[in-house]
Amino acid sequence: GGRDLRVGRLQRQKVRVSRDRMLESALKVFDMAGAHRMVLEVEFFNEVGTGTGPTLEFYTLLSKELTQRALGAWRDTEDPQSPPALAAATTTATAAAATADPVKPAAHVAYVYAPHGLFPAPARPGSFDADVAGASGGSGLTRRDLFRLLGRVVGKALQDGRLLDLGLSPAFFRAVSGRTLALADLAEVDPPLGRTLGQLASAARRIAALRRAGAPEAEWRGVMVGGAAVEDLCLTFLLPGDDAHELRPGGADVAVTAANLSDYVDAVVDASVGGGIARQIEAFRAGLGDILPSPALGVFTEAELDCVLCGQGQAWTPELLGECVTFDHGYTAQSPPVRALVQVLCGYGPEEQRSFLRFVTGAPRLPPGGLAALQPRLTVVCKQPSGGGGG
Repeated sequence: GGRDLRVGRLQRQKVRVSRDRMLESALKVFDMAGAHRMVLEVEFFNEVGTGTGPTLEFYTLLSKELTQRALGAWRDTEDPQSPPALAAATTTATAAAATADPVKPAAHVAYVYAPHGLFPAPARPGSFDADVAGASGGSGLTRRDLFRLLGRVVGKALQDGRLLDLGLSPAFFRAVSGRTLALADLAEVDPPLGRTLGQLASAARRIAALRRAGAPEAEWRGVMVGGAAVEDLCLTFLLPGDDAHELRPGGADVAVTAANLSDYVDAVVDASVGGGIARQIEAFRAGLGDILPSPALGVFTEAELDCVLCGQGQAWTPELLGECVTFDHGYTAQSPPVRALVQVLCGYGPEEQRSFLRFVTGAPRLPPGGLAALQPRLTVVCKQPSGGGGG
């Protein structure tokens, strides 16, 4: 006779975390050996919710915390939609957070604006293992801690089928997979800097060609960049946007000239997408390896990784909602309140849809497959008024 096949239930690791100390709580959770092997189920202190909802919300909140501007972990730019006064206020609030009581979250926490995807900010020499100042709810953190935590979070989200609210750059995944990044990748994550460096690199190639051909010094030194001689650009060997990051010892006092322009371009590219982010990538890989085999991300394309990790958007129509939403306990698809709800949902834009999904499921986007893949299914029921006295 044949044997019965029995499939054991997945073991679950239940943990409680503090909303006010999200990063600190996450570091402790992912240091637990059980969290690496079992399905993680999260509850919040002093709250009654349990199960999938709070767990998804944990990943959503943690994703947001990992993009605090005060951490200095990501390339960042000002949001063009933010009024100048608001930008100044958030900058002031971020600075104040550095001295605030770590038990209480800052009244205003500024977050990174990365329209081309999150990509690590270059680490200055000696800064990688220094404490990060101003981290809300996570004192004593270093960049190494943050990127190792991020690797563990990504690995656990893939392992448990959870969603993150992190728009990581495709170039970041390429770096994690072991590819050597170049100027084209930098142009993808920072287009303005990429365009400027592209012009400088083109000029450097012209200069090199003239020198190889034996052109007079005056000729190759006269190569122009945007209508100006290289020396007239008044550049020094500092990383653009960070006057404290020298590209070579004493770089603040080394002028960029026609003779060393190529060295300058190479140094900026290396600091931005090479050696300057190598330790962040290494820490991420180490964290990922604590949860999943190192080559795990290699089975996905960059677009697939974004979809699997962060879910997908989806245009909602009455037909789609009728197929994917369950109406029960007194409601049918033709009930007037249901038809009104469907009309409202179909009119939602991307941000309203994100807010609705976060409210209902705990995550701001749908899993791969959209509404049809949502588990448990979205269910709308008729809630009768409680209490006596009819009406």
